[in-house]
Amino acid sequence: MIRTARFVLVEPRTPGNVGAAARAMLNFGFHDLRIVSPACDALGKEARKMAVGARKILEQATVCDGMDQALEGAGAVIGASRRTGRHRWPHVPIRNLAEKLGQRSSSSDMALVFGREDHGLTDLELDRCTHLVHIPTSESYPSVNLAQSVLLLAWELHRAGLPVEPDDAEPMAGDESREAMYRHLEQALRTIGFLKPDNTEVIMRRLRRMYGRMELSENEVRIVRGMAHQTLWAAGKAGLVGDRDDGSGET
Repeated sequence: MIRTARFVLVEPRTPGNVGAAARAMLNFGFHDLRIVSPACDALGKEARKMAVGARKILEQATVCDGMDQALEGAGAVIGASRRTGRHRWPHVPIRNLAEKLGQRSSSSDMALVFGREDHGLTDLELDRCTHLVHIPTSESYPSVNLAQSVLLLAWELHRAGLPVEPDDAEPMAGDESREAMYRHLEQALRTIGFLKPDNTEVIMRRLRRMYGRMELSENEVRIVRGMAHQTLWAAGKAGLVGDRDDGSGET
């Protein structure tokens, strides 16, 4: 089952939103709040006032320097964004989120990631997500307040009865393992000429989406890295020049 479900706020601008998000989390039994590089006094007086009875969540919140720290150990990473587009797919409506979470994602630590109040998450931050979710809203006014987004996702997980029993499914690989795999794979694909300067970003983003749908386990990540290692070995034998493959798995 899900061991923990953390809520990650990326560079929030308004302390009242942070406090209201903490209150929304507590409404549905969630306690792990992580705040990435806040652009406000995220744990101060205004935040505590809006948190009301959830002040303990603020007191125990982790303020992170970046996404690596916030996502450390997370299996499923769910990014919330109202914008869709070429780099923001597959994009799941919030009402379908629970059914889209596979057995592996519900047997590992989960992170729900929310962006800045004014412009949300960047494409690079969404690249770190295994699932993307949006809240269907009126076209005339689609923007949803940060704390409201937290409330709706917390409610959706609660409504769906998560955590669930995983039927002995292997947990998803952690964020660190996935990021090391993507770096290793990119290195191998560059070396054999499959990736070129003008297509690297697009292809790697599509590979992230493809592997994200597969909800890779740690063993499967090792298989992909093994293929990358063997590709680099064969490229070296063929005299192709590329970056050094240390094969260490270091993240």
